[in-house]
Amino acid sequence: MNIYCAGAEAYINQIDRIREGFVSLGHQITNIEDADMIYCNDPSSYDLDFKKKNSKAKIIYNVLDLPPHCIDGNQYDISRYTYIDNPYGRNYDPLDLKEKLKGCDLVTCICEEVQWQLLNWCGLESRVIYNPIKDVSYLNLQDKDKIKNQRGQNYKYLYVGRANDPNKRFHIVAETIMKLRDPVDSLAIVGSEDPRWGDYYGVVNDEVLNLFYNSVEYFFFPSAFKSVGLPALESIVTKTKTIVCKDDPTSEELWSGIAVSSSPDKIASSINNPEWNETCKNFVEKYSDEYKEKFSKTSVAKNIIKEYNTL
Repeated sequence: MNIYCAGAEAYINQIDRIREGFVSLGHQITNIEDADMIYCNDPSSYDLDFKKKNSKAKIIYNVLDLPPHCIDGNQYDISRYTYIDNPYGRNYDPLDLKEKLKGCDLVTCICEEVQWQLLNWCGLESRVIYNPIKDVSYLNLQDKDKIKNQRGQNYKYLYVGRANDPNKRFHIVAETIMKLRDPVDSLAIVGSEDPRWGDYYGVVNDEVLNLFYNSVEYFFFPSAFKSVGLPALESIVTKTKTIVCKDDPTSEELWSGIAVSSSPDKIASSINNPEWNETCKNFVEKYSDEYKEKFSKTSVAKNIIKEYNTL
């Protein structure tokens, strides 16, 4: 089948991995005019004129998330019940999104939480297809092969993501480490934003990222509104003890067995608690192989094709 794929083009985005998944299944990536299927992975690529450009192709629009926005520096409460009347503040209009999605044959989204939001805020039916994670795996590294700080010591903690986005709540990471009285350089940070706290490495490729996951004891993912936190899934795949918060709307969907309070005091208590550590260790070991397969680019591409075949 000929497939046209569109989406934000950057290392942190998923469209390249989805293309690779289609190719791995024997499909061809092509232009709009020759496509049997047009797949758009995020709102930046939605085009109401696709039908004019190719009237025969089936169009699938994917919705990544419907997050609250920071308006005038104030962070919205992420509780799903807090902002039903006006979930996006003045920066986002659900009716505008609904208008854009009229041009497709099928709406997909990347988790059950976003599916709920689309139905309740926009009146739109959708089907859940998770986005693919990066190419990471459990390495069982020897100590000498782990990434170390400038003092030659192992990193204890890792954070991956946009550290300066208030909705990501990086402050929880810093406050927790300070309460544990661990040094600032016990934390490695990978991502596009430098919080100026901890050791910042910027954006790295999949191979180096995999080394980071496998070099640390704990991975922090304190975000409260993300639809699905791919870094948390990658951490679980690498069998790294993963700190996710109960007030993350997707906590019940993917990691209810290990989610903790978002209070830095309580996170610190969990890290110091042998029972929680054992529970978390068992959880990541149980789901590592399953999540690696479930969230792989090939599995995601198969699921998209499966939905296409229903049209």
